[in-house]
Amino acid sequence: MPTNDELRWFDNIYAVDIDGNQNAIVRNLATSSNATTDFQDTSDSQSDNLDLLGDTQNDQFKDAANSNAILYYYRKLSDDSGVIVSSGSSGQGPYYLYTNNNYNSNTILSTSSAAYNLVCYVAGTRIRTRRGDVAVEDLKVGDLAKTSSGAERPIHWIGHRTVRCQGRPDHLPVRIAAHAFGEGRPDRDLLVSPAHAIAVDVLGEVLIPAGRLINGTTITQAETEQVTYWHVELASHDILLAEGLPAESYLDCGNRHFFTNAEATDLRAVPDARPDGPHPFCRPFHEAGPLVDLVRARLQDRAEALGWRKVEETFGELHLVADGHVIRPDVEGLTARFVLPADARDVRLVSATGVPAHLLTGSTDDRRLGLPLAALTIDDGLTGARNVPLDDARIGEGFHPVEGGTRWTDGSATLPADLWADCRGTLFLRVSLSGPGLPRWIAPGETARATDLTKLERTA
Repeated sequence: MPTNDELRWFDNIYAVDIDGNQNAIVRNLATSSNATTDFQDTSDSQSDNLDLLGDTQNDQFKDAANSNAILYYYRKLSDDSGVIVSSGSSGQGPYYLYTNNNYNSNTILSTSSAAYNLVCYVAGTRIRTRRGDVAVEDLKVGDLAKTSSGAERPIHWIGHRTVRCQGRPDHLPVRIAAHAFGEGRPDRDLLVSPAHAIAVDVLGEVLIPAGRLINGTTITQAETEQVTYWHVELASHDILLAEGLPAESYLDCGNRHFFTNAEATDLRAVPDARPDGPHPFCRPFHEAGPLVDLVRARLQDRAEALGWRKVEETFGELHLVADGHVIRPDVEGLTARFVLPADARDVRLVSATGVPAHLLTGSTDDRRLGLPLAALTIDDGLTGARNVPLDDARIGEGFHPVEGGTRWTDGSATLPADLWADCRGTLFLRVSLSGPGLPRWIAPGETARATDLTKLERTA
């Protein structure tokens, strides 16, 4: 699987012009087809979400499949089928369109900065009907679906389409663990798309997208290469029972042509975006705010009741992987010391990770964080100790930006060999933290590893 900062692969790259109405006009094919482009966010600021293109002004990215070319986000196509980038900052051209679609020269394409979401059930999900709980792919138009109110309503339409998840966190299904909302809700793990709304009773039923409820315990994102999403539509929006959990039916937001079994299929269409404006939701719809916070708190209380627990570990299972060998440190206070050969070349600083939004009340920081580094020192005892500045240009992969004298890792940070290029024999790598790592969740029945790293044997 790609790492969480690999945003998407695109097959085609077109040179485009931008007209006065912000339309993109295709000029010519910039590279051959099947370019296998790989966008990676280089992180411009603390608020830069590495899972999003264009969430910060003049958001800067790398095209890792094309010699690490530096690009700047400009806009995207209105139907979410492509991203327009600039080779210059502040919206300066030339402009290029990255897409998996094929276009002729002089094609005019509208652009937008609207959000892109999915709302579907995953294949295999059982929907309650008069004839029992039936896998969504086995449903038929005319089947009587049972709603949360106890009514039986005929299925009006069923849509489906398989999408690739590589590099697209917004495509990855959300896994709701069995009994996450209460006994039998759901009665087994339920997978839905991130924007699929779950009905929750908070002084009356409300709808909240599953992606807004991810907590790192009972509600997580499942890693998969591709997924088939299904929609079940009734005559009007309503609440179905999916694996026993109340969840919404399909609401047409002008995206029906996304599905492969629609009368006409538009492969560029948005699967389930909710454009601005009112929609005929059957329940009040909430994406954020105190009510969502309350539901998140209830879910976490429920997770702990199911056996999830937090553990606090200063070093979070910190170790080195050097040329395939695991090296454990000696530790004292907030400092860890590693001994490794000076000829080591492929070296990574590895630790457990946590997401602040899943662990700290009120946090909206959804970055995956490893350890907060305060200093790195290398010494072979012969050529003199050398301090590696936290903003050293040689370190970047696996590191978040420096924040107030601290630089967090993402749990697997690369240490390039040229940091100790002149060292001989054996060297000491000293890692000092600015504070303990984040606590982390331990699943029911899982045993946390020993936290006293001085008792762990070095294996290399």
